[in-house]
Amino acid sequence: MAQNEQTLKQSLENGAVLPVYVIAGDDGFLKRQAMNRIIKTVIGEDDGFNLVQFENGCDFKNLYDELNSCSFTSDKKCVILNDYDVDKCAKNEFETLLELVGTKYPSSVFILYFDAITYDPKKSSKIKELMKEAEKIGGTGVIVNHRTKDELVRQLVANAKKQGCDMKPFVAGYLIDTCSTDISTLLNEITKLCLYAKQGEITKEMVDLVAVKSVEASIFNLSKRIIAGDTAGAMNLLDDLFFMRIAPEMIVFQIATPFIDMYRVASAKKQGLHPVSIAEDFKLQSVTFRLTNAAEHLRKYDDKKIRLSLNAITNADKEIKGYSSDARLIVEKLIVKLIYIMKTGETLD
Repeated sequence: MAQNEQTLKQSLENGAVLPVYVIAGDDGFLKRQAMNRIIKTVIGEDDGFNLVQFENGCDFKNLYDELNSCSFTSDKKCVILNDYDVDKCAKNEFETLLELVGTKYPSSVFILYFDAITYDPKKSSKIKELMKEAEKIGGTGVIVNHRTKDELVRQLVANAKKQGCDMKPFVAGYLIDTCSTDISTLLNEITKLCLYAKQGEITKEMVDLVAVKSVEASIFNLSKRIIAGDTAGAMNLLDDLFFMRIAPEMIVFQIATPFIDMYRVASAKKQGLHPVSIAEDFKLQSVTFRLTNAAEHLRKYDDKKIRLSLNAITNADKEIKGYSSDARLIVEKLIVKLIYIMKTGETLD
């Protein structure tokens, strides 16, 4: 059975070093952390002599020879094959890779590591096959995906505490909404906030002053403000986006996303489908939460409101691309129109 980064950490702390590891998933930081834990356990820190790395396109003969060669300075060495593109390799090459993964080596721990290439083991038959082959000889697959927001909140609160600062869970959640869901980015921001707080409490105001706002989070929060009917909050976020020099057509495109999702969910509900079950139909499996949020938003919207909102967004998009007037004014008017439609069910000319 495949491990995650937590079960991997526990097994390594208990001294369980396995012959083969296949590391895949969508969180680059946590994948690198998992691989570094294996390396540190097997050969210790700063032992470059017993760390051998191969990249995609390498000669499998050289890889095979390295896996079977002995280390003269340690009981074991780590041999890593990084980002081998299993989807594009020839059938015979993949079969050779399966053989390499399915073999125990007397002096080597083999790590098949997918860093820049992101594979979902649930969807990739080849990754599944590689992990099963590793398990046959006592190895394992390690699936490392982005943590949920609740998991991130707990980690941020704990990290702040380690640095001598107090951070309430709702402030950690606000940092995630404002900044990013990328763990490496968040940990950098926590370090900055702790230095600013000087052993005190980290507040929302500090997050606004210190943390770097991500474009994606800012636009996402703009849509949230619109749907919540918060005109002042939406306009403040729009100020930030224009300060960051985000193209107005991109802002309008992102504003449209939750309304398109609501249209999808409303249409699906008429067919008796659940939001999660329609994710595959719309190829949105990686962002199923969007459809869940859309289902929640539909409490405020009926078919007429969705239609009027999409019409307003389409017209604003045409105006901006027509270069006929001030793009910022167009976006500001769009925000007011969308909030008016949400509250009254009528359009605002």
